[in-house]
Amino acid sequence: MSGCEVPISVERQKRHVVVVGSGLAGLTCAHSLLEKGLDVTILTPGYVGRDGATQRVRALAPWILLNAPCQRGDSPDRFFEDLQRAGQGMGRPGLAEVFAAEAPRAAKELVELLDLQPLDEGAVLLPGNSHPRGRRFLPRGRGLLLQRLVGAVHSTARVYERALAVGLELSPGRVLGVWAWHRPQGQLRLHRGEAVVLACGGVGALFGPSTVPRWCRGSGLALAFLARALLHNPHITQALPVLAIPPVYFPTTAALLKSRIWLGESLLPQLPDLETLSTQLAQALRHGKKAWLELDASDQSLLPRWIRETPPRTDGHRLPLTLAVHHGVGGVAIDTWGRTSVPGLYGCGETAGGVQGARRLMGTGLLEARVFGLRAAQAICKDLQKGNLSPAGEPCSHILPLPAFPSHLEAFLDRSLAALAVVRPPEEVAQCLEELDAWPTTPQGANAKAWLTAIRRAAAHTLLSAELSAFARKGEEVPRELAG
Repeated sequence: MSGCEVPISVERQKRHVVVVGSGLAGLTCAHSLLEKGLDVTILTPGYVGRDGATQRVRALAPWILLNAPCQRGDSPDRFFEDLQRAGQGMGRPGLAEVFAAEAPRAAKELVELLDLQPLDEGAVLLPGNSHPRGRRFLPRGRGLLLQRLVGAVHSTARVYERALAVGLELSPGRVLGVWAWHRPQGQLRLHRGEAVVLACGGVGALFGPSTVPRWCRGSGLALAFLARALLHNPHITQALPVLAIPPVYFPTTAALLKSRIWLGESLLPQLPDLETLSTQLAQALRHGKKAWLELDASDQSLLPRWIRETPPRTDGHRLPLTLAVHHGVGGVAIDTWGRTSVPGLYGCGETAGGVQGARRLMGTGLLEARVFGLRAAQAICKDLQKGNLSPAGEPCSHILPLPAFPSHLEAFLDRSLAALAVVRPPEEVAQCLEELDAWPTTPQGANAKAWLTAIRRAAAHTLLSAELSAFARKGEEVPRELAG
């Protein structure tokens, strides 16, 4: 344990599953488990249904995009081929096949579950797709996007809001529970379960500017590190060019690739995809240049109404651009049923990695959460029935160490990781890791702010270590003292 002198209590429950996270993946898994007759505890850092990236989707872009082979002339096999090309052989075996096969059903379920209405009749051709399969939707209501799932679990699950998952209870053979810091009570509490599901989002908020809520700072990586679970390329992330105007807003792929992009006083030539644009933009921002988006009059409809009616333009008719980390493509390694390498520990949604390899196709995040949230629930039920989750050995608590001077560490991470959001030179990665290794810890001062910093520190260290290992595998020069 961390040695923190804080109030501790233990919750004991048999035939119980603990779900960490209350976005689409976590709520999908929890709801399915409840329908199968299991007891479920949901731990969420803020408020249920609002803490994941799902709720942010409707504010990020003009519409919700679903990318699944539901159109005439298309097929799961064709979708799988597109996933393979984008993945460049870096996905985990079997995941893309399962996702391609189940994406059509998941898309239909999400339209009903999220109460979506189509924005137009046909599908659009998205980058990386060989067939038009992107469908654009708008929510019919203005409230919580996951309201139906929230209502379905609230009456039967134990829901703990404002609870930060900061540790695991482990035996030599499996996971036994989750340690959580309950912010309202100022208390560290153990929630035991026969299975634990990591559905706590990705790593976007590690890097500062992000399209995701501040809670998505790599909790899954931090907990997987404690469990010594296998990871799959956790350093592979996706960043998007966004308007440098709060709130963060993505002006659509069409607007970014068809309109004029200025880097300082230079006009950027038209680029083939967002990845290339993001890299060019990152290099320019690292050198202190400003970036601008110049839309034609015909493209103004791509922007939200509040920008069209009150243009926050600071340079004539141009809109300022920056970069925001949007999605973690890698993460905790899972099999096709959401099992991790540690018995009793499961992953789904953006916490899990390996479905799409090197690059994530647009409009697939919600579908992944739905598909693998359901599959994880099925796997847990099967494993419990077969008795595969019996404990072996004495339990031991593993809790994240509390960093000293958390405000100073947050400021250091803001500076260091913002510069590493897209472009990550080996020497800068190594230097950041060296400082994280040397940062002192303390058993005192346990509070929500300190635990949030502890999560971010552990996740950053895990991600950057994986990045450094990737450099070494590629034969790139790495500082000798950190090459091991």
